[in-house]
Amino acid sequence: MLTRVRPALAIFFVLLWPGAAAADTPTLTLKAPRATSYGHRIEFDGRLSPAVAGARIRLYRGKDWIATAAARADGSYRIPVAVASPGPFHVGWLGFVSPEVTIRIVPRLDASFVGTPVVGSKLTFHARLTPAQAGSLRVRVYRDGKPSFDQFFAGDVRVSIGTTRFAKLRIALDSVPREGYATVTKTLDTQLLPPTLSYGSTSPALPTLLRQLGALHYSIPSVSDSFTGDVLESVYAFEKVQGLDRTGVVDARFWTRLANPRIPKPRYPNPADHIEIDKAHQVLYIVRGGQISMIIPVSTAGIAGYYTPEGKFAIYRKVVGYDPSPLGVLLNPMYFVGGYAIHGNPNVPPYPASHGCVRVPNYVIYRIFDAEPYGETVYVYS
Repeated sequence: MLTRVRPALAIFFVLLWPGAAAADTPTLTLKAPRATSYGHRIEFDGRLSPAVAGARIRLYRGKDWIATAAARADGSYRIPVAVASPGPFHVGWLGFVSPEVTIRIVPRLDASFVGTPVVGSKLTFHARLTPAQAGSLRVRVYRDGKPSFDQFFAGDVRVSIGTTRFAKLRIALDSVPREGYATVTKTLDTQLLPPTLSYGSTSPALPTLLRQLGALHYSIPSVSDSFTGDVLESVYAFEKVQGLDRTGVVDARFWTRLANPRIPKPRYPNPADHIEIDKAHQVLYIVRGGQISMIIPVSTAGIAGYYTPEGKFAIYRKVVGYDPSPLGVLLNPMYFVGGYAIHGNPNVPPYPASHGCVRVPNYVIYRIFDAEPYGETVYVYS
């Protein structure tokens, strides 16, 4: 039951409603859903008793009038409204008012990634809680399941996501609601994908590529973020062993195979330390303790009329620096039979192209020259 606001209004009410008895004090009820989504259209309803058909029932949010509806013959009314705040709400008629109603509002939470989820690319996370007065947002970022960021924000959220390495990303959002608003949560997942890399590329993904190749015992140059000719040779070596097309491009297929590679094994068990030159795959294996310790790209004979001999040989001569020969100048050659040597060359294509020697990249010959002793066994096979 509600009391009249001013005596004069009661007199006015009686004059308008001559059939009413003095005891018939008007009452207003108000009902609404206990909770709704922000901006959702709901219906406020209730009843004026005693009934007054056509009575103009006004809906208020606090002191602000927001809508009006006419009462039916039985005194009932219905007021549809798109709700943007929890209230409190009440209705009034001729100075009589209903009890207040508060509605719990479920705010809208929008969140998305902006950019490309590729290593080395710009990636940003955006989030917005609507309405802004619904509360603040807690943003947590997980990389491969480990927390890496945890912060509270008011208003729009813009977070720059680091993309220097591969990772599975999860963004967890939780609102910290103000009174009258519900808690909302949202989780977004994405995978930082590897980029396509080729000669001349610069990318923060390159150090990761080289470290992974090195862990698989492929010869690699100094780790950097530039795709140099030496990096290209390492990529060729991997493609050769894995049976991939020798494109020199690190694409999705390359990355997939890198995650689950074929692991080569020496063909010969003895001696425990030796060298194997696999002409079919165009690679050289340094074998230590019966295990492959380094995989090096090579180029063997590929010119008509020339060949690289096959069999079991041994290093019998080594020349420091450049050694002139009838077919060119050899860098740090290690001769294993006749005039055939393993030597450095600035051009080691992914196919047979030499006059018969075994070309290896220059940076590799500097690394292995001192480590390979005289008498080291060299196997050459197809």
